[in-house]
Amino acid sequence: MNFHLRLKQLRQKHGLTQGELAKMLGLKPTAISNYESNRNEPSFDKLIALSKEFDVTCDYLLGISDSALPIGGEILDKEIVDFFLVYQQLMPESAASIRDYADFLLDKQENKKGCK
Repeated sequence: MNFHLRLKQLRQKHGLTQGELAKMLGLKPTAISNYESNRNEPSFDKLIALSKEFDVTCDYLLGISDSALPIGGEILDKEIVDFFLVYQQLMPESAASIRDYADFLLDKQENKKGCK
């Protein structure tokens, strides 16, 4: 996936308009529009600011990596990366349901350990 698509996906996932994101970065709204339409690319400083704003790596924004999380050099299992890619596409309420279900499974697992 290319930068312009990743940026648009992240902006929409965070519920931001182009104008809101531009204001957060000290840019004009047309700058974000130009990034998303692949007419312009951000400077290194703006790329870093975007990665911090969305809490992803620059490699993820640039499409070099499909792992958005800075994991401190740890290599992620392909299943984890695949799951994360699906999770990223969920709306916030669906993502919350996944987290709730994971908590349920952890509780269930812990209860089984306590019964042994």
